[in-house]
Amino acid sequence: MQPGVKMLRVDTDLLESVGYVAAARRLYVKFRNATSMCYEGVPNFRYQGLLSAPRKDAYFKTYIQNQFLAKEVPPATA
Repeated sequence: MQPGVKMLRVDTDLLESVGYVAAARRLYVKFRNATSMCYEGVPNFRYQGLLSAPRKDAYFKTYIQNQFLAKEVPPATA
């Protein structure tokens, strides 16, 4: 994960935690399977919508996944 990104635990079937860098419009997602992705160009309202959604997995699949350019984030090295 990018250093300095505050990740918030969401604990769903699909998602473990999410973080957002407003200035860069980047959404970071850590999945339950330990994969981490960075989604580019995500507006703040989509991030806020994800946080407030009662069904976060469904919101993510509908409004974020396959809607924005995504890159896998390599695991942090110790």
